[in-house]
Amino acid sequence: MKVKFFSAFLLLLVGVFLFSCTQKEAYKKELVTDGYKIVLISDQPPHVGINKWKVYVYTTDGSAVTDASVKINGYMPPMPGMPEMSFDYPVKNTGQFYESDVNLSMNGTWQITIVVVRDGKEESVKFGFNL
Repeated sequence: MKVKFFSAFLLLLVGVFLFSCTQKEAYKKELVTDGYKIVLISDQPPHVGINKWKVYVYTTDGSAVTDASVKINGYMPPMPGMPEMSFDYPVKNTGQFYESDVNLSMNGTWQITIVVVRDGKEESVKFGFNL
């Protein structure tokens, strides 16, 4: 009986350890422009490949903005032997937030620009990271 309990406990412990090794920490970035607070949320930190990003846009008083057009651009400056890269990613308005599959195609320094267009006015914010 003790051997079965110990074996089951050991198997459970190994399963929990393996599951925890596969999970990556979530990513959240808060950015501010003159008129908006932009909150970018992802289940994983930026990585090579498809990054599923949710973008929440708020006015300065904290009201959610759901009637804007949001654009996301990823840019990598030129490096020796490689030209610059610039990608515009499609952004979908879900009615509560904006979502996009951002494909970061390789390791390196990425510069991201998020543009909010509302009532004919455009505001943008930039941030960067290294993969």
